[in-house]
Amino acid sequence: MTDDENLSMDVMNVEEAAVYLKFSRAYLYRLAKENRIPHIAFGRHVLFRKIDLFNWLGSKITYQAEDDFEDEEDA
Repeated sequence: MTDDENLSMDVMNVEEAAVYLKFSRAYLYRLAKENRIPHIAFGRHVLFRKIDLFNWLGSKITYQAEDDFEDEEDA
């Protein structure tokens, strides 16, 4: 099995996902309830696939334009 396959098979509960993301459990529950983070819901149980969280984090990356840095240096 490849690393990607292992990553996609890793399923975490809220406590494990909170540690992985360095979020509080309450914040993670809120994100899931608002469907702002990929999750699997089974009644009151919420699970997360590690690959989904990894990809979700990657989608949140923002880049600052180089000229924005120059503006900050001039201030």
